[in-house]
Amino acid sequence: MIYYYLTIALQVYCCYDAYKNKREVYWYAIVLFLPVIGALIYLFMNVFITKDAQEISNEITTAINPSKRIKELIEKVEFSDTFASRVALADAYFKSTEYQEALLNYQTVLDGPHKNDVYVQEQLVVTYYFLNNYEKVVAAATSLKANSEFKASKILFYLGLSYKALGKFNNAEKSFKALDVRYSNYQERLVFAQFLLEREKPKEAKELIEALLSEFNYMSSPNKKLHKTTFAEVKKLSDAIVLNHK
Repeated sequence: MIYYYLTIALQVYCCYDAYKNKREVYWYAIVLFLPVIGALIYLFMNVFITKDAQEISNEITTAINPSKRIKELIEKVEFSDTFASRVALADAYFKSTEYQEALLNYQTVLDGPHKNDVYVQEQLVVTYYFLNNYEKVVAAATSLKANSEFKASKILFYLGLSYKALGKFNNAEKSFKALDVRYSNYQERLVFAQFLLEREKPKEAKELIEALLSEFNYMSSPNKKLHKTTFAEVKKLSDAIVLNHK
C-alpha cells in the first residue's frame, strides 16, 4: 500500500514539474504509463541533470538546424546584449561557417570593456584566417603576443599558415617551430613537416616525422585511437620521404 501511494506521489510530482516547466506532452505519457520507470526517467532527464541535458539538446539542435540556434541567440542579444550572449552568438556564427557575421560580433565585444579578453582575441585571429585576411591574422596575433596568456597553439598555427600564404616563409617556419613540442600538437607538427618538405628541407622533415612516429609507439591505446587519422598521414609522409629522398 505504501509503495502504491509513493508511486502516485512520484507521478503527481513529475506531472506538476512538467506542467510548471512546460515540458513536451510525451513526458506525461511516459510518467503515467510507465509509473515508476517513467517517473525515474523524467527525474533523471529533467531534474537531476537538467543542465547537462540542456547542453546536449542545444548541441543536437545546433547540428541539425544551426539557423534555429542562431535565431535564438539573436533574440537573446536583443533582449540583453551582454558579453556572454554576444560571444555565444559569435561562436554560433563561427560554427556554422558564417565567418563575416562571427567577425562582426567578436569585434563588437572587443570594442567594449572586454577588449583584452584573450578567448575573443584568439577567435578573432582564427576568423580572420578563414576569411583569407592573412594580414589581419598577423596583426591580431602579434598584438596577442604582448599578453602573458598568449600560449595558444591554434594561434601560432594559424599565424604560421598566414605567414606562409603571404610568402613570409622564415616567419612561418618560426611559428611552426614553436609548436614542435614532444607528445603534443600532432596535427600541427604534421603540417610543419609538410612545410619543411615544400621548403626543400627533407632532412629536417624526416627528423620531425621520425620523432612523431616514435612518440606514437609510446602512446596509450586511447590516445592512439584519438590521433589515428593524423598518424596515418604521418606514416604516408614518412613513406613518401623514404621514396623520394633516399
